[in-house]
Amino acid sequence: MSNVGTTPSTRNQELIEWMAERELTAGGLASLVNAEIGALTGTWGKLTEGTVRKWRAGRIRWPRTIQRVALARVSGLDAAALGFADPSASDPGGDPVNRRAFVTSATTAAAAAAVPMLATRPAVGTADVHRLQEAVFALTALDEQRGGHEAIENAALAGARHALDLQQGTTTGERIRRRLFSVAADYTALAAWSCIDTRDKDRAQGHLNRAMTLAGLAQDSIQQFRIWQFMSMLAQQRGQPTDALAAAQASRNTGAARRDPLVASLAHARTALAHSQLGDWRAALRSIDYAQDTLTKARNVPRPAWINFYDRAELDGLSGVALMRISKGEQAEYHLHHCLSSLRGDQHRNRALYTAYVAVVQLNQGDAEQACATATAAASMPTAGVGRTAHVLSSFTAALDARAPGSRAARQWAEYIHTA
Repeated sequence: MSNVGTTPSTRNQELIEWMAERELTAGGLASLVNAEIGALTGTWGKLTEGTVRKWRAGRIRWPRTIQRVALARVSGLDAAALGFADPSASDPGGDPVNRRAFVTSATTAAAAAAVPMLATRPAVGTADVHRLQEAVFALTALDEQRGGHEAIENAALAGARHALDLQQGTTTGERIRRRLFSVAADYTALAAWSCIDTRDKDRAQGHLNRAMTLAGLAQDSIQQFRIWQFMSMLAQQRGQPTDALAAAQASRNTGAARRDPLVASLAHARTALAHSQLGDWRAALRSIDYAQDTLTKARNVPRPAWINFYDRAELDGLSGVALMRISKGEQAEYHLHHCLSSLRGDQHRNRALYTAYVAVVQLNQGDAEQACATATAAASMPTAGVGRTAHVLSSFTAALDARAPGSRAARQWAEYIHTA
C-alpha cells in the first residue's frame, strides 16, 4: 500500500530545517521513527531513507498514520508543524477510495493513541549543545581568573550531569549524541582540572577517569588529548615522573596532536616537563625545541575554548619551569620573564603562578633579597592563596629557610607571611 498524497510539490522546508537543527540525516530520522513504531506496535518499522527523502522533497505530503504518530513522538511536534499537509482538510468530499483511506487512517490513529505512551520526548538539537558549550566557556574563563575552586568543580559536574540527562528520555541523531558526550567530557575535565589546581589529587583522578570514558564515547580526540595532559600533571603532583612522561607521550600521539601544530606544541611542552622531573636534561631541551618549532606552524583555526590559554607566553612559562628543574637558572628566568610580559590581562592565576616560579629561580641563583621581593609580589596577587601558586610559595619558604636561615630576607619574608 503506497503513502497517501504522493504528488509533486515544493520542498518541505519545515522538515528540512528541523532535521538540520538536530543534524539528523534521512537515515537517522528513519531509524528513530522505526524505533518508535516498534515501541507502539511491537514490530520495528519499515520506513526507509528514501521515503524520508521524499518527505523532504515534498513528494509525499502526508505520511502514513503510524509514521505520523511515531514522528510526533520523536519530534514533539504534530505533522502540520513539520510541514506536512493533511489532504482531507482541502478535499473532504473527494474520491471514495481516498475517503476510505482517510477513515482507515483515522481509525489507525485512534488505535495508536490507545497504546499507553510516555510523555512526549522532544529531540535535542544543536542549539542545546551550544547552550551547554557557552556555559562551560564561562566556567573556563572564571577558572583562568580565580584558579581552582570547589564552586567551579561543582558547577562543572552539574553541567556534565545535565548534558548526560538530555540523552535520557529524548531522541536525537548520533552526531548530536556524540557532541553531548563531548560536552559532558569537557565539563568533567574542567572539574578535574579545578582539583588538580587545588592539588586535590584523589578527586582529580576520579574525575579524569570519568572524563576519559565520556571522551571515548564522544570519539573526541581533542578531549582525549586534554585528559592525557591532565593525567600527566596529576602524575607529577603525585611524584610519579615515569607515569607523567607516559601520559604526556600519549597526548602527543592523539589524532588532535597529529592534526594541529598548536596542540602538538603543547604536547611537546608537557613532555619537556616530564623529562625535566626525571632529570633527563637532554630530552627536556629537545622537547622544548620541538614545542617552539611546532608552535611556529600553528594557524588560526577554531579550537575549544579551554585551549585558548596556550600561546607563546604559556610556552615560555612551561619552558621556564622545565629549565628551572634541570638547573638552567638564567635561561629559566629569561623565559619566565617573557611569559609574564606577554600574559593576557585576565590570566590572573597564571600570572601569580609564574611570578612565584621566578622567585624560586632567583633564590636558586643565590639572590635571596630579590627572590623575596618577587615572592612578595606573587603573594599579593588575588589567586596566590590557593592551588598551585600557594604550593610553589610554600616550597619557596622551605627553600629559603634551608638556603638562608636567619638572614634579613628570610626574616622579612616570614614576617610578611605571618602578617598576610
